[in-house]
Amino acid sequence: MTGIKKEILANISRRQAEMVEFLRSLIQARSPNPPGNTTAAMELVSGFLSARNISYEIVEPNPGMPNLIAKFKGSSDGPKLVLNGHLDVFPAGDLDQWSHDPWAANEADGCIYGRGACDMKSGTTALLFAFAELFEIRNHLNGSVVLTVVSDEETFGPWGARYLVEHRKDVLGDCLLSGEPTSPHALRFGEKGRLWIRIHVRTPGAHGAYVHMSRNPITIAADLIASLHALEDIRSPAETPLTLTLEKSAATIDKAYGRGAADIISSTTLNVGAIKGGLKINIVPSDCVFDIDVRTPPDVPHTAVMERFKEIIAAYPEASFEVLDQDVASTSPPDHPMVRALIHNSKELSGIEPEPIIALGGCDARLWRYAGIPAFVYGPSPTGMGTANELVRVDEFLHIAKTHVLAAFDYLSEDRDLTLHWN
Repeated sequence: MTGIKKEILANISRRQAEMVEFLRSLIQARSPNPPGNTTAAMELVSGFLSARNISYEIVEPNPGMPNLIAKFKGSSDGPKLVLNGHLDVFPAGDLDQWSHDPWAANEADGCIYGRGACDMKSGTTALLFAFAELFEIRNHLNGSVVLTVVSDEETFGPWGARYLVEHRKDVLGDCLLSGEPTSPHALRFGEKGRLWIRIHVRTPGAHGAYVHMSRNPITIAADLIASLHALEDIRSPAETPLTLTLEKSAATIDKAYGRGAADIISSTTLNVGAIKGGLKINIVPSDCVFDIDVRTPPDVPHTAVMERFKEIIAAYPEASFEVLDQDVASTSPPDHPMVRALIHNSKELSGIEPEPIIALGGCDARLWRYAGIPAFVYGPSPTGMGTANELVRVDEFLHIAKTHVLAAFDYLSEDRDLTLHWN
């Protein structure tokens, strides 16, 4: 490790307690989405930058959903690195299911508990501190760094990163690094696609004793849902480089996402996320509405899934549908210099050699990939993400923070080609 990297590591190591306390404060600044108000959390971020004399800009296309842009240049020309994190979190849900107050950010057993602990206030904190450290040594860097801290990620909404990418081209660059939850043992170079579809089943309806007068749309919906599981037979081609890469990383995929994840990562998946129908027990309903969340692997085009979907639903004349939203799958080169930098520095720091994989879910990184910019994700384990008892292990959080800043330095330093090519 070079002298300047040793200095960076020493500096950020001295700030470990500060990073933990900032993360706890960020969790305590409630920002569930919906409704998506991140004002309190953003005040912490902007205050952090102001205290370090780092200028920033707030872009707030929707009141209560501010986005922050901060940037600086190094001493000479070079690549532009974008660091992206979000502040909105899932709602806490049923508080009785939590063993710790989801907004208290309690620290216990080497973990910090709370909504947003892993998704992704720890990753955002790691990137924020990395940005500040890089700013301090900017005279040793080539190129430039952009920090985007955004709202409206959890609902794939239009007021966060999507707005910035579409309206602020200065947030684009040559590479993006995100701290979304993955696992210290895995880094993401892509993600599956997403199809959200609403299906409406309509029949005349009738009195509950006169079942001969109308088919029951809930029963039809149940049969249709069973038929739609045939979509899960659509898989990535067996011999593509991506499929073979993911097969080799099956153990890491299961470690990152839970046992069984490797079995579905190359498959289309179906989830019925919401269903509604009927008025009371003694009425045959006249309608039933349900929403499905279909995830597609990178080698499976949405057109192929929709073709099969239409074939299935055609057998149910009472059913109609609308596509609510969609994002195609996206990938970046798994041998990109940023990937190699993350692997190298993680291994040097903790002996952990993360493997490149793709994500089951989606995140803002896809928006940069759509713009042709390689985007990578390295964050803590997704423990409790979206459910009760969300947490982040403190040692994982600190490992991620250190890896981020060292990898970013390698990517932007003069000797990065020497640093990143190893046997």
